[in-house]
Amino acid sequence: MSTALIVRRALALLVFLGALALAVHLIAELNRVKALKSDLGEINNVRYGLLDADQWVIRLSAVVENRINAFELTDENRPQVKRAVEQVLNTLLVEVERYLRRRNLQATGGSWVDQLKGVLQQGVQDLLIDFDDLRRKVPQYADLVVEELSKPEAKREIKAQLVAFLQNAADTTFAKTDRSRLQTQLTAYGCADVAACDRELGTRIASTRLPVLQQLLGVFALVGLLFLVCLSPGGRLDAGADGTGVAVSPPRFDQFRLFLLTGATLILLAGGILTPMIEIEARIAQLSLQVLGEPVIFTNQVLYFQTKSVFDVVSILMRTGAADMILVAVLLVAFSVIFPALKVLATYLYYYDYQGLRQAGPVRFFALKSGKWSMADVMVIAIFMAYIGFNGLADSQLGSLRRANAALEVLTTNGTALAPGFFLFLGFVLASLLLSTIIENRIGEGHST
Repeated sequence: MSTALIVRRALALLVFLGALALAVHLIAELNRVKALKSDLGEINNVRYGLLDADQWVIRLSAVVENRINAFELTDENRPQVKRAVEQVLNTLLVEVERYLRRRNLQATGGSWVDQLKGVLQQGVQDLLIDFDDLRRKVPQYADLVVEELSKPEAKREIKAQLVAFLQNAADTTFAKTDRSRLQTQLTAYGCADVAACDRELGTRIASTRLPVLQQLLGVFALVGLLFLVCLSPGGRLDAGADGTGVAVSPPRFDQFRLFLLTGATLILLAGGILTPMIEIEARIAQLSLQVLGEPVIFTNQVLYFQTKSVFDVVSILMRTGAADMILVAVLLVAFSVIFPALKVLATYLYYYDYQGLRQAGPVRFFALKSGKWSMADVMVIAIFMAYIGFNGLADSQLGSLRRANAALEVLTTNGTALAPGFFLFLGFVLASLLLSTIIENRIGEGHST
């Protein structure tokens, strides 16, 4: 074996091992980022904010407190406040008088004893209570009430009663939100509240973007370099007939290099199916509305977030237990993972007739006839179209939310994006097509060792 061949094989092996190590690290890092993003989506889920009645009580209570604290009795507003109090007192007197007379009249409709009782009650009432005199004194009572309203003790009591009313209304009208998962996340990350955890996870995720991109490009660069080294002109550098190490023409793959290229292709496949391919996210960045002249604001409300790998989807389908879902999971694994991988491996076995397997039915099928059964390229297109569809759907639905009410200010964010797993899977499709095409051409040419 010539020195040039040894050097080339050593270089190819080093590149392959580098691609393998980097891919393993990238898969672990992408899954760690997936967990962080899933936790961040859970922490900011809309059910813990905009859809949680307790959060509305907190915000509305703050508005009520601010308005009450800001209330000051002045010469300008005193007449208006007094008129409002007078109206309330007059209404109260009318209702009290009406109730008493109705009660006494109902008593006169019974036996003679009840009639006598009703007449006596009405007489005593007319003697002791002069409603006309009370109405004349309403302005005086209103002054007293207005003075009491301006005292700090009265403000505190009004605030307490209004807040208690809001809380009671929320408790009796809406079901309590289960916040156990949220609390588990906060405890796991050592955060005091949602805002602190949002900042912490956001910082961690942001810090991974550049390293992940560098590793992804590094894997592609190493795999590309491996293809260049193994497919470079000159063919197999075996010793020539004269022992000078001249390349034999026409060239033919040696098993070592084909093994490395097959392994590199499977590395891309593993990265594609073990890491998220698409992220689907719709969130309300900010929702603001005016209550009593003050803004009530909700921020960073996640309506929907999912980031799944192929195996995650398969796992979810299998856990449903439904026969149709299990069938979909089996077909997904078979046509998008198993068939492409077996085609690459079978082509390798067929090319070198390893242990006489070239004539074996399964090897011949996967090597020569399984192309139309391999759905890897179709899956790539399907994922890309799903990305376009989800992206358009999210934009459309969030846009309709913005237009629903002119008085409601809504800033929405569509975070749907193709994840690194998609590009790894796309790299696998392209690499496997290239490798299969080259090998099938060599098989067709009928070259021998």
